[in-house]
Amino acid sequence: MSHPILAPAHATLAAPTNLRDQVSHSLRMSITSGELEPGRVYSVPGLAATFGTSATPVREAMLGLARERLVEVVPNKGFRVLEVSLSELAEIDEVRMLLEPPAIASLAGRLSSLQHEGLRSHVDVILNNAHEGDVDGAAEAAFAFRDTLLSLCPNTQLVDTIRTLRARARAGYPKTSINWVRFAASQYGLIEALAGGDKEKVVRMIAYEVSRFGPGLRQVASQA
Repeated sequence: MSHPILAPAHATLAAPTNLRDQVSHSLRMSITSGELEPGRVYSVPGLAATFGTSATPVREAMLGLARERLVEVVPNKGFRVLEVSLSELAEIDEVRMLLEPPAIASLAGRLSSLQHEGLRSHVDVILNNAHEGDVDGAAEAAFAFRDTLLSLCPNTQLVDTIRTLRARARAGYPKTSINWVRFAASQYGLIEALAGGDKEKVVRMIAYEVSRFGPGLRQVASQA
């Protein structure tokens, strides 16, 4: 495993400064990207050695991730990365469809020109990584871009709920090939819709992104 806590700043965009939060962020990204494998047990000392830090921030971070249902405690051994079933993923997507599109659409016409420019610079990172062939970097930048966009919503309880659902969903998404250049272009379009106050278009765009895997997963869930 690599050392995500030492990754360059562009990978996290709005990287936390608190050590425990840094470890938590990096562990979450390692889980949702599949770098930490579902079903495998990881010890706190082993993770601490990987991150080059003491065991305390790793243990605290993993306990937080356990509350998000990304891992579970294995007594005297460490933490097991939880698998996400297709039926659970379908349920998560249904809840996200209720929450995420209207939450982001609520920002339409309300952001400053400086905030719009900041969002565009985040999408620039996705595009640059895509042009360089850095698929993992583009994927992480895309996830971080949406996290940054959500952070602009004033309802922190809603934002925390959506973030937890997104992290859990990302950990269970089937591995698929995404054209990140095209995706970046769509995100520029999303920012333009936000700047123009077009709430309906924002809702449609976010709903499409949430439901990309939706129909197939719901079919699997209905057959379970």
